[in-house]
Amino acid sequence: MQVTLTSQAEEALRQRLARSPGREPAQIVEEALTELARRQAVHSAKIPAPKNFHAWLRELRQGVEPIPGLAHETFRREAIYQDHD
Repeated sequence: MQVTLTSQAEEALRQRLARSPGREPAQIVEEALTELARRQAVHSAKIPAPKNFHAWLRELRQGVEPIPGLAHETFRREAIYQDHD
């Protein structure tokens, strides 16, 4: 397989090779691609697609006790700062 690098990617690879003498460019590129794939898998696992968002929220709520609602007055400025002078 042949890969064409941008000038910025080529410079980054040269710098990485300089910091890691004895390593092959293919090793460094393979590690970078593996890390990128891992990050994308973690990212896609955390954020559902918009069409699945409500199903994802229902799944998160399963087995969790409901949080009681708070009175609207709880968030008034006076209520928040009542203990401050």
